[in-house]
Amino acid sequence: MNLTLSEIAGITGGSIINGSPDTAVTNFFTDSREAKPGLMFVPIKGENTDGHDYISSALSGGAAASFTDHPVEAPGPLVLVDDCRAALQRTAEKYRERFDIPILGITGSVGKTTAKELAALAIGAGHNVWKTPGNANSQVGVPITVCGIEAEHTAAVVEMGVSIPGEMERIARVVKPTCGIVTTIGTSHIEFMGSRENILREKLRLADYLSPEAPLFVFGDNDLLSSLDSEGRFRAVTFGLGGSCQWRGADIIEDSLGQSFTCHAPGGRTLRVSLPVPGRHIVSDALAALAAADYLGVPLESAARALGGYIPPKMRQVISDESGVRLIDDSYNASPDSMRTALDLLCGRDTAGRRIAVLAGMRELGDYTRQGHLDTGAYAREKGLDVLITVGELGEIIAEGFGPGAVTAKDNAGAWEALSKIIEPGDAVLVKGSRGMKTEEIVKKIKER
Repeated sequence: MNLTLSEIAGITGGSIINGSPDTAVTNFFTDSREAKPGLMFVPIKGENTDGHDYISSALSGGAAASFTDHPVEAPGPLVLVDDCRAALQRTAEKYRERFDIPILGITGSVGKTTAKELAALAIGAGHNVWKTPGNANSQVGVPITVCGIEAEHTAAVVEMGVSIPGEMERIARVVKPTCGIVTTIGTSHIEFMGSRENILREKLRLADYLSPEAPLFVFGDNDLLSSLDSEGRFRAVTFGLGGSCQWRGADIIEDSLGQSFTCHAPGGRTLRVSLPVPGRHIVSDALAALAAADYLGVPLESAARALGGYIPPKMRQVISDESGVRLIDDSYNASPDSMRTALDLLCGRDTAGRRIAVLAGMRELGDYTRQGHLDTGAYAREKGLDVLITVGELGEIIAEGFGPGAVTAKDNAGAWEALSKIIEPGDAVLVKGSRGMKTEEIVKKIKER
């Protein structure tokens, strides 16, 4: 990106303070510690902090300029606007209009980042792809991602997350995707959305800018997506393992290196696909990636080969051997849907020892909090889990659902103490919990033991 302060002020309706109108801006950032020349600081007001308190630090650190929603004393250029987040979004929206390239938008209750990484690999077999860095899928992360598109890119893959009503409308206006993927509709953020049906409606705002002929690839094994009526807004295309899916995975074979499956594509096409990671849910994400790549003109065989380079994002079902113990680090976040997926992965693998899960609470479930945790415990029992250790008060409800034999701990330290007394070579251990539970602390202890 290359915009001047004058252009940014014109786009946002802001006014320049303390700086030259010709000051160049190459992108935006929100963490004052990451200041770099050319970047413009966006001070965001959060629950506990106000980014405006760090404007001077960002500018002193080398930032080109900063937004502000009120006059402040600062050692560098400022653009005064009514709302800093909205100004960022408006700038990104206008910048997006410079590009006539296919943009794949990805949303869903779980699996967005995995699907994004796989889609970028598959599409990258035929395009120069720009993708969302990490999981920057919020009202702030999405516009910064869009502002990272450059002239050499021929396609983009943008992860689009929402947690409250109205968010998808705002970020879809920025991205203007030309096709999309919905990984699933579950219960993540149901506290704020109210129901799964409301979650579906919110996610489908991604399609506001699709043409009637453009595909929205949806998980056909999900009850709310399998019979989706697009009402002529877009073309719904299903992927999954079910027999009625238009892009279908079958004949899944797992081994020590990962798994392979047969992809049945529209038009009677079939090919064998190998993935370097286990987990049947990854097959569905790979099918979505292949479908998107095929739509964008990438030869299916080339897209499938590219998927062999997949590396799981940090703290998302990363499997490693730690002193004879098979560790599944899925500590990044958790919901009832992703808990079931992780338990499937743990309990579906051969192991010389026991299958142990260390599970912490799940947040933002609202009225579904108790039932969601009870169901998770019951599912762990149903899958044949050998040992369950839970963390915190919400973890106690998981233990209640599991029944006799579950071990409860007040915090991560207590969970590690319980685990350290029983863990043995040959065991397989899953660690998972919501982001705020910081279960990566337990993962660290396992690696250090």
